[in-house]
Amino acid sequence: MKFDDRIVEQIRNSINIVDLIGGYLPLKKQGQNHSALCPFHAEKTPSFLVSESKQIFKCFGCGSGGDIFKFIMLMENRTFPESVKFLAERSGIAVRQSEERPSPRIQRTQRLRQAMELAGKLYRGYLERSGPARDYLQNRQINGETVERFQVGYAPGGGQLVDELRREGFTNQELMACGLVKEGRGGRPYEYLRRRVIFPIRDLQGRIVAFGGRVMGDGVPKYLNSPDSDLYKKGANLFALDLSRPEIRRRGFAILVEGYFDCVMPHQFGFRNVIASLGTSLTTDQAKLLRHYTRRVVINYDPDTAGAKATVRSADIFVQEGFSVSIARVPGGRDPDSFLREHGAQAYRDVLRSSVPLLSFLLSWLVGRHKDPYSPAGKREIVEQVVPHLAAIANRIERAEAVSRTASLLRLDENLILAEMRYVRKPRSRQLLAAQSPRPAAVTQAEKTLVLAALDPAHGHRVFSEVEPDWFENLESGKIFKALFELNRQQRGLTVAAASERLDADDMDLLENLALADATLSDEVVIECIRALRRKHFENLSRQVQQQILEEEKNASSTENLQELLAMKAQIRKKIESDFV
Repeated sequence: MKFDDRIVEQIRNSINIVDLIGGYLPLKKQGQNHSALCPFHAEKTPSFLVSESKQIFKCFGCGSGGDIFKFIMLMENRTFPESVKFLAERSGIAVRQSEERPSPRIQRTQRLRQAMELAGKLYRGYLERSGPARDYLQNRQINGETVERFQVGYAPGGGQLVDELRREGFTNQELMACGLVKEGRGGRPYEYLRRRVIFPIRDLQGRIVAFGGRVMGDGVPKYLNSPDSDLYKKGANLFALDLSRPEIRRRGFAILVEGYFDCVMPHQFGFRNVIASLGTSLTTDQAKLLRHYTRRVVINYDPDTAGAKATVRSADIFVQEGFSVSIARVPGGRDPDSFLREHGAQAYRDVLRSSVPLLSFLLSWLVGRHKDPYSPAGKREIVEQVVPHLAAIANRIERAEAVSRTASLLRLDENLILAEMRYVRKPRSRQLLAAQSPRPAAVTQAEKTLVLAALDPAHGHRVFSEVEPDWFENLESGKIFKALFELNRQQRGLTVAAASERLDADDMDLLENLALADATLSDEVVIECIRALRRKHFENLSRQVQQQILEEEKNASSTENLQELLAMKAQIRKKIESDFV
């Protein structure tokens, strides 16, 4: 799937990358650039920079970087063609794709998506014709607006879904590939979800990738999700995130619950920043996905023992991914769904306001469930479970305060807890483990400055008129300058994005690092760097000639060759010692 290069360039020129990224992240002015905490990896200190003049972003922690299209690909989990369409719509630019036929893989994915969309439509039709299913939703106080917002449906079973999809031309293999049916005895397919209220699970683009079903009554399992398929991975999606993203960004935090009704009911009451973890234990991938939109989360799982354990596990994952985590506990052992129906929005708002930090929740829960928490054995067991959480707190002041609170609650000396913490191996910082590029250290200051000058309209003409392309041979920045010289020769726009088409990943990474350097250019600085680069070129050339002279002397070759080499070296030496203008 290709687009006209001129259209892609028009889209790129129509959107300011600072405005685009600023709609996702709180950017702060830092010299010539803007900075923020990177949305693609956990960090405490901002290493994510956005250059308005170069129209690129770069994280010096994890290495992510690129232009507006790359940002949308990473942030919205879209392909390049999807990102082009997304940004074209934002800019009001009409795009035309090439007429070339999609690959078999893309055609197959399109077929599976069509099957899922049709299944969602059929489920909604079944709900309209099912009195018991409508009564069930009414008894749970789910109104028509919420049914429409979440596109709730009903799966009657009995083969209706398979029959109707087959009549539309879908094969059993296609229906199994997208998780709608499973193969039964004798190879006959049967519907995976039967006699259940259906909730479509959508990706960030709002496309149905799976379904979740809730049994009407006391059957088991209570909740059943589509199996992993070609379109869906349980641990990589969050229910309702496609609907909740705007409110999560606006409010600055997300509320994480367990079940579908625990998510749907808060939305009905106006809490539109609620998401659910699809009935599975939270995964690192889910936390990373949410980190694109916020770094604050309130966990509001069920208050039973299983829910408390799941809360701690999920909170640990969030902390490792750089989140600020608090825990909300609904009184009376209720879940968010039933609590809201009985007590209303204001009472639930009060619950959220009274949420507590993870450590406070953990200590309270451990003390409350232990038979004798203040006995020596009880204190030892609680400390053993709390210490890993204390050691994981990166900030020294916050860690010291947490140790003090723990010691006070357990009536222990702080030094005893600190002694236990020494035996806990702290996980290495993800930022330190992130991909770092050591290459810029091998690049001279003259190269760095001339890369910036070549990209600057005020100084580029001097670089391209006074610098010889062969000066960059065997230099770390050689391929970058080759790309820039080629763009200049073709009279194309001298941008990082344009150069990226001619560079591999390593050289593109180096260019992004160099382009985001905070430097002040002037004619004097550029001229001096040109002199330095030219001098370095001739010094390298002189060393090469000297090596040839030594070989000629060693081999006792003709004096004529030796004399030529000596004359060449003398000429090069004069150029080095000259004051070049």
